Amino acid sequence: IDTQTWNRIFNIDSGNGSIFTSKVLDRETLLWHNITVIATEINNPKQSSRVPLYIKVLDVNDNAPEFAQFYETFVCEKAKADQLIQTLHAMDKDDPHSGHQFSFSLAPEAASGSNFTIQDNKDNTAGILTRKNGYNRHEMSTYLLPVVISDNDYPVQSSTGTVTVRVCTCDHHGNMQSCHAEALIHPTGLSTGALVAILLCIVILL
Repeated sequence: IDTQTWNRIFNIDSGNGSIFTSKVLDRETLLWHNITVIATEINNPKQSSRVPLYIKVLDVNDNAPEFAQFYETFVCEKAKADQLIQTLHAMDKDDPHSGHQFSFSLAPEAASGSNFTIQDNKDNTAGILTRKNGYNRHEMSTYLLPVVISDNDYPVQSSTGTVTVRVCTCDHHGNMQSCHAEALIHPTGLSTGALVAILLCIVILL
């Protein structure tokens, strides 16, 4: 191999011309490798020729599908059960860039007792649906949903992405108005935090 094109990734057997790899190839890092092979007669070294060699790295299913974007959505406090609040999309870095088939599901640790369900649409998208009527942002203002995305290639690859769902007040048309949980107010007019601070001061003085 010509030293000017030798990238230390490939080596050649000088006796039979077999080319072999000396390092692990990564198609996502470099798709094509260009080297020049020099063939020389053993008995007459002046007789030699150069041949360019173009090596394409073929793809294997070594990348897991992942969300096409970061997902942060909201659910209205007065939402009804089975209401669609977000549609999910996925992508895969493996070839081909189109033609993949993905499946979506809640992670096993979140599937039981979850306040939301995942509906796999069988078209590489999935919907997040509410599982109950009504959400209280004072009790729980944010939900983190771990969603498992798998492909149908071999070997099967999967990853887990997290969807953030905030509980918000909405108008009659379902448009978000506020997602900030106000401080709980004590009948005296003081917030819970203020009452705790006052009690701590009293304890210190005593």
